[in-house]
Amino acid sequence: MTERTTLAADELRALSDRAEIDDVLLRYFRGVDRRDWDLVRGCFFDDAHNDYAPFYQGGLDDFMQFLADPAGFGLFDRTFHFAGNRLIELNGDVADTETYAMAQHTSAADAGHSTRNFLTVWLRYLDRFERRDGHWAIADRRIEVDWIRNDVGGSWMDVPGQAPR
Repeated sequence: MTERTTLAADELRALSDRAEIDDVLLRYFRGVDRRDWDLVRGCFFDDAHNDYAPFYQGGLDDFMQFLADPAGFGLFDRTFHFAGNRLIELNGDVADTETYAMAQHTSAADAGHSTRNFLTVWLRYLDRFERRDGHWAIADRRIEVDWIRNDVGGSWMDVPGQAPR
């Protein structure tokens, strides 16, 4: 193999790695927004650590419980994550990523508030990905919340033709 052929193969591998990592990030957002906890779990290694301070810090099993817990993330009945800028820094079988995101949440009607809240969070996901057995997943995640807006409203409009949530 020539030097150029080796370089081309390395470039293709890097592009493939970036695409797989990006897919994991997008599957995470889809899973959270659709309450597909199996899809979310598949984005992490079993020994992954999550730091969502001050909301949650710990391992994957407890994190999955936090997501479904009505006293935790489960107090939101609707969520919508929009992923923006993504930086993926590859270093062999490890990659550090930073993903800008805007997350919008509505509090459930029975979340203990007299009115429902519409919360918008601008944040960054700081992840360490690893490739294990040929598979990329999140090994360590930390979020940095840049700012939050909390709008209080009395009612929400349901989408015509869809059953109310």
